[in-house]
Amino acid sequence: MDVINLKANEDDATKNLNVAFVASGDIRHVVKTFNSLPSDFSGNLTVSLNDITLPVACRNLLLLLTLGMTPDEALAADVALHFWYSVFLPEAYTLQIGLCIAAALDADRGNSTGIALGGRSTLSWLYPLEANSYLMRLLPDAEGDQTPLSASDAQKEYCRFTGEPSRRDFRDRIYARLKPSHRVALQEYRRFGIVLPFGAPNFHFNTANVSLFSPKGQWLQSDFANPLDGWDVDDVIAAGKAHGAHPEDIYGCLYFYLSDQLRMFAHRLRTFSISFKLYSTEACALAEGIKSRESVKIGLTPTMRFDRIAVSNILDSQYVGMEATLFFWGPLLSKSRSATIVGYFLNWFVSQEDGRPRTEELFKYCSNRVMDRDWKIKKLRSKQPPGYLHTLLQQLQVLAFTVQACDTVYDNSKPFSTYLKNNGLSRILKQTKLRLKDDNTIVPRRLKVPLQSPPDALPEFTDESWYNCTNLNQYTWAERFVEFCRD
Repeated sequence: MDVINLKANEDDATKNLNVAFVASGDIRHVVKTFNSLPSDFSGNLTVSLNDITLPVACRNLLLLLTLGMTPDEALAADVALHFWYSVFLPEAYTLQIGLCIAAALDADRGNSTGIALGGRSTLSWLYPLEANSYLMRLLPDAEGDQTPLSASDAQKEYCRFTGEPSRRDFRDRIYARLKPSHRVALQEYRRFGIVLPFGAPNFHFNTANVSLFSPKGQWLQSDFANPLDGWDVDDVIAAGKAHGAHPEDIYGCLYFYLSDQLRMFAHRLRTFSISFKLYSTEACALAEGIKSRESVKIGLTPTMRFDRIAVSNILDSQYVGMEATLFFWGPLLSKSRSATIVGYFLNWFVSQEDGRPRTEELFKYCSNRVMDRDWKIKKLRSKQPPGYLHTLLQQLQVLAFTVQACDTVYDNSKPFSTYLKNNGLSRILKQTKLRLKDDNTIVPRRLKVPLQSPPDALPEFTDESWYNCTNLNQYTWAERFVEFCRD
């Protein structure tokens, strides 16, 4: 998501901005945010990027170094794309990444954790000491106690983990919802783990992407990690079509979409003035570190205030929680009229009884609305006489195609308000001197609703967009996005 949305807020292409991604995960939101800025943007950007998981933070460091240090922007984008998402890499790409690792290690040895990216941007970081050991393990000629991970061993481990027999039902449920062409595309990606157009040569992808495996050669991601997740599938398909790819070749479309996005990002590293400051610590500890001068070494002083603080879903009670997040980060929000803490609740419905359509009446209502537009159910209906949904097998068939989409047609605004009230929102806002925005100005309240929409707005789809979004992505569709500002 674009966490700045300049046009709807500051609307000033010369303004300097400080942005913090305090629980970033990967760099998706960073790429989307800065590619969404106008091409004539001339302000200075300071970007603080933090993730508590060290391998994730180190991968973010190497992605930014690759995009900023590789002279050829097209090559930089392709190396970054495959390092980010592919299980295997061309040997030449591992060497290019090795140059970035060497530059990072040299900077650290010289006690200068700062590197120029392109002509105008810089990158500095403050990572735990074990980060160097992790980076050294990723070098092409790394030495150590562990035997280097061969491509064949990586392939065996990847196939073992993603083909776990006990997860067959889970996989079948995902395949069942897809069009035949997309089943083939997904199966091709799951076989080789490489993001390329269907049928493109991949014999030169002969080196394991070691950053996706543990030191003992174990696969680190989930058994259904999908590079499509988190991207707008409609945008992905549009980018693919612009390059001549068909929507059926969904991973080919993704390849072209990511190539476009990463090329633009690499170009902007060279033309915009961006200062990246990377961390790997707990989110609230980072806020305390800024206040106590621990981050002065890389240029963040206790007086630093942020125009945007993106907190992801650490607002969830299962993670940091709303109270701690706002208590620690609220004071670091600038006094600008547009300054905002933006985040979302991913798991709020777990503790809110009516957060999802669980009752028989609600589920029946939502299921019927889903059935009226789902292509697979329409196909089942077309082959059966009216009133055919009587047998248990037929009901289970329909259930498999509707349950994942019921939240798209369910108005959860009142249950969400109840959830916030029950979790002490009024008290927290009073203590932190913050305010929950009545109208969001950066991100919509829900996925696929307009920015200027009321709380009870439901996601909007065309027929094709409905299929793309409810079957090719792994959203719950119950997510709620919120924005906080100074009172």
